[in-house]
Amino acid sequence: MLNKIKHLEDLVKKSVALIKKLEDDNAVLQQQIQALNADRQRIINNSAGARELAQFKGKVRKKLSRITARIDKAITLQDTLFGEDSDDNQ
Repeated sequence: MLNKIKHLEDLVKKSVALIKKLEDDNAVLQQQIQALNADRQRIINNSAGARELAQFKGKVRKKLSRITARIDKAITLQDTLFGEDSDDNQ
């Protein structure tokens, strides 16, 4: 019985040591992942693809601003054509 208890205690100690080692390895791996993500972001931000994407976004924003300006102009013209009184009469 005593041998079984000692054997269980040894197994628990080995398990605790293994868990501690895995936690340390996990911490090292997390630091490596963070470093790799930072490097990846730096590379992405400095790449030609990122510049092309930024230019594309700029073009789309300009087009959208032109479209919204046209819509605003149409709304303004519509208000002057029909007036606001027609809404009140209904």
